[in-house]
Amino acid sequence: MNTSFRKAVLLPAAVLLLGGCDARLTVDLNTNPPADPAITRVDASLRGLDFRKADGSSDTLEFRAGELVDLLDLQDAGTFRLFTDETLPAGRYTGVRLLFDEAEDDNVVARGVVESPLLLQEGAYAAVDFQVEDDESSDESISLVLDLRQSLSYEDAADEYTLTPALRAVPTGAAARIEGTVAAACPTGTSLADGGAVYLYAGNGVTPDDVDGAEAEPYATTRVRVDGAAPSYALGLLQAGRYTLALTCRGNEDERGASDDLGFCSVVDVEVGEREVLRRDLN
Repeated sequence: MNTSFRKAVLLPAAVLLLGGCDARLTVDLNTNPPADPAITRVDASLRGLDFRKADGSSDTLEFRAGELVDLLDLQDAGTFRLFTDETLPAGRYTGVRLLFDEAEDDNVVARGVVESPLLLQEGAYAAVDFQVEDDESSDESISLVLDLRQSLSYEDAADEYTLTPALRAVPTGAAARIEGTVAAACPTGTSLADGGAVYLYAGNGVTPDDVDGAEAEPYATTRVRVDGAAPSYALGLLQAGRYTLALTCRGNEDERGASDDLGFCSVVDVEVGEREVLRRDLN
């Protein structure tokens, strides 16, 4: 998705609902793909952002009206510019989360031509840390990443999806990236095309686990891409730090909230610095 096109269309629809002129804030939104490779569209009506402050209060930035966005368009190089050079009042900001228009009938998940309703729930705050002080100018640029594998769940009986946002935030200018090729052989009955996925966990020496709300939960996930000369993966917009990287050929079986044995392999420790692009092939 062309970023400049997103800006031209979306910026006129955004309006600040806060007073003050103490800081300038720019926020972009990206996504990581869902577990189900058959999902072709995730339409959700975005309404803005809710910021948590250290004193327990909160401030919001909202659009004039909800913006219906296909969240799958925001993978890889796709970017949704939420706000540009908006202002925030003084305070220390410690968290941010997405606001949705939950009543929008067009909130749907599509698998080909088949659409199912999408229920939107309030998510936890993603950690941020910046200070706005009176009479002092500052500029903050934040990239948010909505991990759809960790956010989407499906209720078979009701034929409906629920999106509970699993969001991470990183200062845009400091964001790191880990990428590489994948040469691991998948067990019989699985494939990189259907279930190849890479999970990233905060800290070294972590035992990988699925998205079940227990034990180790991933910091970021992505699918293995098989449309190039060789299978590959890329995890962008990461905080600098130490991580555990793990591959599975059964990522399409990961159901949010359920305990699934994903048969992780190629588990390695990595460390990435600010603005670094780390190459780590998985064999």
